[in-house]
Amino acid sequence: MRAVARFWALESALGAGLVAGLLALVAWWGVSDKAQSDKVTHFLINVVLVLALQLFSGNTGILSFGQMAFVGTGAYVAAILTLDRALKPTVMAGLPHFLQTAHYGWLGALLIAAAAGGLLALVSGIPVLRLDQASAVIAILALVLIADIVFGAWVGVTNGGAGVYGLPPNTTIWRAFGVAAVAVLIARLFKDSKTGLLLQASREDALAAASSGVPVRRYRVRAWVLNGIISAAGGALFAWWIGTISPTDFFLAPTFALIVMFVVGGSGTVSGAVLGAALVTAVQDGLRQYEDNHVNLGVFSITRLTGLTQFVLVLLILVVMAFRREGLIARREPDEVLRRLLGRARRRPHAPAAPTTEP
Repeated sequence: MRAVARFWALESALGAGLVAGLLALVAWWGVSDKAQSDKVTHFLINVVLVLALQLFSGNTGILSFGQMAFVGTGAYVAAILTLDRALKPTVMAGLPHFLQTAHYGWLGALLIAAAAGGLLALVSGIPVLRLDQASAVIAILALVLIADIVFGAWVGVTNGGAGVYGLPPNTTIWRAFGVAAVAVLIARLFKDSKTGLLLQASREDALAAASSGVPVRRYRVRAWVLNGIISAAGGALFAWWIGTISPTDFFLAPTFALIVMFVVGGSGTVSGAVLGAALVTAVQDGLRQYEDNHVNLGVFSITRLTGLTQFVLVLLILVVMAFRREGLIARREPDEVLRRLLGRARRRPHAPAAPTTEP
């Protein structure tokens, strides 16, 4: 039994199960409290997206500003495959005939959208990830800029700035939880796998890792493709949840929110990404209602608090970077900390029994 307990995949799966169990409790709370169901669904979608970012950036050390290219790809593919056939000639007039008549269930569309994100990641990752870290960050940022141009200019497919509307409400709390739980498992298994550990070594010193025989670029592409698959799946959930999508949903503002989730929670851990998603989602849902308020400070007045959410997110990331640079959950997952504490308790020597004196 001890040998089985030390098997890394089993330990990683158990750790992922702990996080998934907490997500299940949150999902159950959202189902039981109808007033919170929309917020809980939003949180679970954010969990999927930030886990995709953590899988790549957390293991490679290359900060990805290009997540929304994959999220948007998944969203538009899911929209094409699930939009009502009667609406397609109006909203997506440039689709070929086989896509005009195509209509899939939510699971089939989700899998195809995820595959499309993985394909885009593979095509883009082979040239981009040949660059060093700073150049790769700039190239990845260029990817999201190119994607924004495509989403806005390919009017026959995306309807441009007018957006795609009338999407079916296929995203439920339990479906979002199911995808989030799978994302937690994949991210944790990848992090603890040989590929993940060697990528983490290259994150600390890429030149030394490559000199030791680690195929750094190949391993980065693996992480990038998994990142694209999970991001696109999250994009499909987002499209069905919000009902209407446009290019602005996949540009810089949501990218910044994802980066804050990633950094605040802890870039090196899966549970940190989940915690970051919880904090940022709470800030977004809690402050958005105040952005139209009028504030009178006597000396001057503010007509609207537009940008209040982004301002608080900036403060949040500054505070975390000042006092806890590695995030709220640093380098160890909660289950790893628990196993270490239990191991110490078992190894601690027991005090000898006090001698007894017989009369």
